[in-house]
Amino acid sequence: MKEINVPFGKVQILESNNKFGSSILVIGPGKEIARHFHKKMKEIEVILEGEILCGDKPQGPGDVNVWETGQAHGYRNESGSPAKILCITMPPYDPQDEFEAD
Repeated sequence: MKEINVPFGKVQILESNNKFGSSILVIGPGKEIARHFHKKMKEIEVILEGEILCGDKPQGPGDVNVWETGQAHGYRNESGSPAKILCITMPPYDPQDEFEAD
């Protein structure tokens, strides 16, 4: 498994092909994935471990978020433990398709 260090923690790449990508996002304690949106990608994200805030809504294991193209989203981990999110993207993740949301 390929692992990439990012400002919010780590991205563990599970699979990437021409149709979809899958990865585990590990959000470190006190870290966040800033609000952003995608112009091409749709994402399905499942909270696997830990407690996070999605906007102001607390979420934990088993919670699912479906982000349509153009829909702004982000996460904050205010806990003292890492949080893990399974992220499925269609098409596969493209770093050029990530835009800051207001």
